[in-house]
Amino acid sequence: MSLHFEPVWPWLWVFAAVILLVGVMWLAYPRRIRHLPSRWSRLMIALRSLAVLLIVLMMVRPVIVRETEDASDSILYILLDASRSMQTADLPGNETRRSGLLRDLESFRPFLEQIGKESEIRFRDFSEDLTTVETPGVDASGRMTAFGAVLEKLSEEVGRSKAVVLVLSDGKQAASGTLDRDPLQPARILGRSQQPIFAVNYGSSESSENSLDVSLQELDLSRDVFRGNVVPIRVRLKASGAQGRDIQLRTYLEDLSGTQIGQSGEMKPVLNTSDSQAAKIHTVKGAAEDVLIPLSIIPEMTGELKLRVEAEPLPGEARPTNNVVETIIRVRSGGIRVAYFDIARPEQTAVRKVNRSNRIQLDFCWIRSGEFRNKSVIDAKYFIPGNYDAYIIGDVPASAFTPKQLADLARCCVAGSGLMMTGGFNNFGNGGYAGSPIESLMPVQMAAKEDHLSKPMKMLPTAQGLGHFVMNIAADQNRGRWEQMPGLTGANLLRRRDASLAQVLAASEDGAPLLIGQSIGQSRVLAFAGDTTWQWPLKGFEEEHQRFWRQIIFWLTKKEIDTDSLVWVNAEPRDLTPGQTSMLSFGARKQDGQPLPTAEFQVFVKTPSGERKSVVSRRVDEAHSEADFGDTLESGDYWVDVIATNEGNPVGPKAVTRFHVNARDPELDSPGADPGLLREIANASGGSLLSADELRQRLESWAEDGLPGIDVKRRERLSLWDNWFVLLAIVATMASEWGVRKKRGLV
Repeated sequence: MSLHFEPVWPWLWVFAAVILLVGVMWLAYPRRIRHLPSRWSRLMIALRSLAVLLIVLMMVRPVIVRETEDASDSILYILLDASRSMQTADLPGNETRRSGLLRDLESFRPFLEQIGKESEIRFRDFSEDLTTVETPGVDASGRMTAFGAVLEKLSEEVGRSKAVVLVLSDGKQAASGTLDRDPLQPARILGRSQQPIFAVNYGSSESSENSLDVSLQELDLSRDVFRGNVVPIRVRLKASGAQGRDIQLRTYLEDLSGTQIGQSGEMKPVLNTSDSQAAKIHTVKGAAEDVLIPLSIIPEMTGELKLRVEAEPLPGEARPTNNVVETIIRVRSGGIRVAYFDIARPEQTAVRKVNRSNRIQLDFCWIRSGEFRNKSVIDAKYFIPGNYDAYIIGDVPASAFTPKQLADLARCCVAGSGLMMTGGFNNFGNGGYAGSPIESLMPVQMAAKEDHLSKPMKMLPTAQGLGHFVMNIAADQNRGRWEQMPGLTGANLLRRRDASLAQVLAASEDGAPLLIGQSIGQSRVLAFAGDTTWQWPLKGFEEEHQRFWRQIIFWLTKKEIDTDSLVWVNAEPRDLTPGQTSMLSFGARKQDGQPLPTAEFQVFVKTPSGERKSVVSRRVDEAHSEADFGDTLESGDYWVDVIATNEGNPVGPKAVTRFHVNARDPELDSPGADPGLLREIANASGGSLLSADELRQRLESWAEDGLPGIDVKRRERLSLWDNWFVLLAIVATMASEWGVRKKRGLV
């Protein structure tokens, strides 16, 4: 208890006012009443002095403050893990983790009852959410353990309360989708609010490491591919307890023959070919292995197809359900396969980067040069009609091919494959192609001895080439961009064969032809004098380099014009884990391919169980809209329908796509405990990871001394001036003094 003053003005002013008040009273008041009898004058001076004293009391405003200890507002939160991993029986005596947790909790009861006399105790079960429980039970059926989401919700509930948190769990973060959040951030927020977390771990981290298990995860491949192209696949394989075992990996592709839209097809195994490897055997080398396995397929059917990679279960494997991973790929018609023959030189290295396009597959055939030139062996597959859509011949002489191969190559081109020859010292006439079966296809004259242009020169589009698809590398200021490009350091001297058929698309500043193209029969052919475009990327023009070479291939194969449906839809990602959100993007086009900004959409998703759900969309821009779908706890195929209308009229047929939720169980695929995560969470909040015995000692201490960090002081203020008694005293004093003055004739 202590006395405090809260003066109405600064103390200096208060002292001055008191002195003035007392001085005026003692100098002036006694003179006015000195004619009265002494007993009346003393009474009036006493009343006036009391009034002055009460006024001074209200000026200095005294307050008595009393402080008391009170922990009644403090809260002890006890969070109990109720996820399915707590059913794991890896405690001594084959006891489950949840049972061990409840047994310890029962042994803590006396201490909790004592703590409950001063503080509130709140029990919460948690898995993917936080649930209030009055009496903890044996049920542990939560699908996931979402520490991040749970601690965020706890932080909101605790607010600014004085709280301590106990977490009894196996520490395994097993969540997916939007529930898979970092738990350390909300733990730090609790720590900054002085709400520490103390954790106890239940279960063994070795329970999954020592058991036999093979799992496939993280399919790495392009989801948008073209029919006939090789599709590289990488799948992550994790194996424990399988050292020395052989694991058979197989790839399956969906067969949609005979199915209707919205129906899944039969999964059929993909066979190995000379160009692809869809199945292989992997031998596990270590007790715990995590490797990427390369596979590849060549899809022959178009459409949105399900692709599956499966590891054959091993005898005695703990969880065979995680041996399969699936996704949806979109196989388009119009994939381009190009055969490229060249020697080892910088130009071929740069050109081969067009393989970054999922639409183009460029198969490079290395031709040896110099003293080893006669040792090159070219596979016959390159010359089978239909295998390749175009051929590019680099600095390769005609002698590198057999006469039959040159004749077969010419037949492929006559049948519709494109052909291009690039600059060099051993091609065109100098390479011996004069008189060969492909001479008649080329748009240039060939002689046994041809000259070269050995000076730097700019490559610029001609009047014909300026608007040509091949030479269009910039949407605006196309010629200006070519003028900025690095020049060629040299070129073959080309002479056009037939001006009525062949077009000079590019030339040097002084008019020397550099790129000549022509259509002959069903084939398109290009003669390119340069071989130093590899310098363009080195000087900051990589995008232009890639666009130039891609457009060459598109033109050679007649794929420069592509058509699309009026209504379209995409789902990303196309393979999900349970609970993950898929983002749907969709839009509509006019007949000329331009976006239709006034289109309205209805979006529906059919779940694997057949339930059809409407999805709310949002407009992003004129070209497309978006929607999110996160109700994906059920594994299987989800079919998406998008119906577009414009001013009440339908816009083309509906667009259909799908995404796939893999049969994953984040909670039980790897049920090993994770005390390390519990320690990180506790430390981030200012608490610590304890054993059950250490927690028992802490609870005993808290029962005696109160919860840690809970130091609640209650302050009670007793005002000595702001109350009815002082007010009544002032009124009574002033009234009495006035009454005496009235009686004695002074009023």
